[in-house]
Amino acid sequence: MALAAAGLAIASAGCQPKIPEQDSYAGQLYMRRCGQCHAPYNPQSMTAAMWEIEVPKMEQKMLQAGLPPLPSDQKQIVLDYLQRNAGHQ
Repeated sequence: MALAAAGLAIASAGCQPKIPEQDSYAGQLYMRRCGQCHAPYNPQSMTAAMWEIEVPKMEQKMLQAGLPPLPSDQKQIVLDYLQRNAGHQ
């Protein structure tokens, strides 16, 4: 039984997205604020240009959900973080 539980824990750990800069302020802010509604996406899942479109769309969804919007300085920190760690396609 313990072996099965350990195997399940290892398997489910692989399902967690790899988030760069997890210990930085920007990474923590991204995970905390964006993780309110969904699991944070790996920034490499989109290009820098795609994140520039996606962040304002998510901001609208936050407002619709009744969540407070990001202050402009935090929004820029999150966008810079996502673009810095974005994928290249």
